[in-house]
Amino acid sequence: MLQTKALYNILRLTAKDDPSIEAEPWALENLREVPLEALWKKLARLKVPLDAAHLKQFAEECDSPEMLTDLLLDETQSDVYDQLYLVLFELWRRFFPEKASLSIFCDELDFQIDLYDNEKLQSDEPIQDGLANLIEILEEHVDQGISHQEAFTSISEYFANDLVSFIYDYITDLLDQDNTLYASELLEEFAPYMPDPLRFDCLEASLFSLTDVVQANHLIKSLLDKPLEPDLLFDLLRLLAAVGEHDLFLTAIKKILPCVKEEEDIEELMDLTVEYYRRLDLDEQEQAILRIKEKTPLNLEEFKKLVFSNEGIA
Repeated sequence: MLQTKALYNILRLTAKDDPSIEAEPWALENLREVPLEALWKKLARLKVPLDAAHLKQFAEECDSPEMLTDLLLDETQSDVYDQLYLVLFELWRRFFPEKASLSIFCDELDFQIDLYDNEKLQSDEPIQDGLANLIEILEEHVDQGISHQEAFTSISEYFANDLVSFIYDYITDLLDQDNTLYASELLEEFAPYMPDPLRFDCLEASLFSLTDVVQANHLIKSLLDKPLEPDLLFDLLRLLAAVGEHDLFLTAIKKILPCVKEEEDIEELMDLTVEYYRRLDLDEQEQAILRIKEKTPLNLEEFKKLVFSNEGIA
């Protein structure tokens, strides 16, 4: 179950994309952007009048903003618990950086992930530091006797972002940038924790494609025998278009065809096939696919007939 701060982060981000979502204004407010004086006023309205000196005094008795909220909340104020918690969380984040609880750490990494996804990070350093600290936290959980996957699931509850998808996408970006050393390190460190190992097997194939094409094709062949989600099939097809063997490329297309419904997916499938033929200097086949692409609507049956015409598959 998602932790409180992650839950409100998701609500705020979702409401940004869908204004029709109904919620109290306080639940959607980004308190990182609120001036300090306004935070004190919010506490006063919630009948918890504090100043910096008293906040520090109370915080000395606590290890986290959750403990601080429990300490300061009157039994008659349970209906405003979340509202009070969010304000205290933000004050804790600003005043006690040296006391970064698990929720504070995860919220900060969540924030950096959002910046990264929206291309607003000037440097990857905050992400890299966050991932290094995340590994340490996961290792500490495992040292306490729980499994790697259980540790990851437990930590994921503190994130609004899908942590698996982010790590997968980030390593993919590193590979696209030819940063194979760091990508390999992250892949090795996070692989034991992943609840969906097939995703990271696909990343391993991408990594091998840069260093050992034969091994990459061997791994891809094994993956194509397994149940893969359409997004992973497309990832493998992109890889095969660049380095794949002919039989594997056709196998991947055959496997992905039942999943292709939307026109943009059909167009991407055709684009990757064009890229594959171009790599092999098969000009006739490339031009034939391009002619199919010029038609509206895109004719998937004509595409299938062309691609498999010499394979006995229709």
